[in-house]
Amino acid sequence: MRAVARMLVLVCAGVAASAHVGTSNAYFEGAAGPYGVRVIVRTPGVIPGLAQIAVRITSGTGVEAVTVRPLRADVGLEGAPPADRARPVDGDAALYDAELWLMTPGSYSVHVRVAGAAGEGTAFVPVLAVAERRLPMPSAMAAGLLGAGVILFVGVITIFGAATRESVLPPGDAPDRRRRVRARVVMGLTTLVLAVTLWGGWTWWDVVDAAYRDRMYRPLQTSTTLTDTEDGAALRLTIDDPAWQGRDWSPLVPDHGKLMHMFLVKDDDLAAFAHVHSTPDADGRSFDVPFPPLPAGTYRVYGDIVFESGFAQTLVDEVEVRERPSLSPQEARDPDDSWAELHPHGAYDDTAYGLPSGRAMRWHRPEALVADQETTLRFAVTETDGRASVLEPYMGMVSHAAVTRDDGSVFMHLHPTGSISMAAQRRFETAEGLAKPGLHRHGAAGGVSFPFLFPSPGPYRIFVQVQVAGVVETAAFDVNVSPAFGPG
Repeated sequence: MRAVARMLVLVCAGVAASAHVGTSNAYFEGAAGPYGVRVIVRTPGVIPGLAQIAVRITSGTGVEAVTVRPLRADVGLEGAPPADRARPVDGDAALYDAELWLMTPGSYSVHVRVAGAAGEGTAFVPVLAVAERRLPMPSAMAAGLLGAGVILFVGVITIFGAATRESVLPPGDAPDRRRRVRARVVMGLTTLVLAVTLWGGWTWWDVVDAAYRDRMYRPLQTSTTLTDTEDGAALRLTIDDPAWQGRDWSPLVPDHGKLMHMFLVKDDDLAAFAHVHSTPDADGRSFDVPFPPLPAGTYRVYGDIVFESGFAQTLVDEVEVRERPSLSPQEARDPDDSWAELHPHGAYDDTAYGLPSGRAMRWHRPEALVADQETTLRFAVTETDGRASVLEPYMGMVSHAAVTRDDGSVFMHLHPTGSISMAAQRRFETAEGLAKPGLHRHGAAGGVSFPFLFPSPGPYRIFVQVQVAGVVETAAFDVNVSPAFGPG
């Protein structure tokens, strides 16, 4: 029963997201020409819908205008609507706010332009416009609309009856029996016509609703198997969804040099984590990777892939590991694969984590973390003697992080540049003939930061990976995120 419940959580979470799990919001921190920017895109969840765009100027002065514009992957700047000017937010001179309509599902990029005394610059923030949910109608609105409908229904019938019975009579004359009978007949026919019209409208709405449900995003169906080989245990993730064969998907493109970033998280206590890179077979449906030598148990499997169109998905599944696998030979593994055994979730509440090498990672945790509020996750790594560690690039980034809710309903792969796919960003930059903008500085003297927004309240674990002296080390930090609004 627990396994069934876990799969229901993972499937429902996948339905509510595209790239990543549990949210399709996009976070980006980098440069728009001479200006450092942080962009948070809160996707509407329904298509058509209004996306909320927040642009924070993190460096540079003299900003005069910030504009935003939605770009569909298959249209580009020439076919995009005019740019909307972002409004300065009262009380925060560095923050600008805007809304953008996302009219059709697909791969988009929010084109951010900043102009000011230092010149102007642009940034592309990839966003996935997918129908994730159906908005419920508030009960008060439903009651109001029902009441108004009843009044209109009765009113129309009454008007037709009165028009037939009394409209041509002189003032003060009473209608005779024939007029009263005719009025009743007309009122009956009016009732029938209105009922048929309402039934037709209800049927039409059901058809539209069914079509919308069919267009709602659903993660590709997958199956995962674990087999023993001469080189150790091998994990195979297979896309067996009929849509994979029935739809003309664009080819996969590498993100940070990998066609798939796969994450393995031990389900019961979150005390084991792996970041591995699987390779597709000849037909592109199955992805194989040696399973790391981690403890037995049930593991959540998340596989990040990016299509040539810029559309990104996270494949979700589970796999049961009955005994600790043996260590696969080095030549059988991707050199960037990494894994770690960690403290169980909730076992301690400390902002410092001791790494296997003797180094320490410290989280500069804010006093309070609230759902749906912008925050910065800041970490520092120090040597055994307290000196700041020198962080080396790990797959092109100074650090990688993964944030998951304890029940698996949220999972996000982060970089210091945010949650966006760099491959998708490059796709939009290349299509518009623009050079890749310089990245904002996110790591200095052993420090690293990630822009983030917790999508929902509850207990979370943050896995942070850095590379020092050629070794990838992983730390884990636990936090309970408060609701966006208090009781009442």
